[in-house]
Amino acid sequence: MLQRDDAAAGTARPPTNLASIIQFYSIELSPMADGRLYVGVTATVCEREGELDCMEMGSGRVDSIDKALMLIREACASHH
Repeated sequence: MLQRDDAAAGTARPPTNLASIIQFYSIELSPMADGRLYVGVTATVCEREGELDCMEMGSGRVDSIDKALMLIREACASHH
C-alpha cells in the first residue's frame, strides 16, 4: 500500500457497487516543490435521473511515476 496524505487517510473508501455507474476517471498529476508528485483520482458517476457527480477515489504524494501509476491502479480498482 502506498503512503497517502494524512488528510486522505481518513477518507472513506467508495462503495463497492460503483462499476455500473462510473462514467469516467479523471487523474491529476502535479509536481511538488520537494520533487515529489501529487496524484489525485476522481470518478464521474451517473446517479439518479442522469445526474453526474464527482467522487474522490484516491490521492497521495509519491516519489516516482511508478508509484503514481500504482496509486492510480489501486484507486481505479477499488470499486471491484
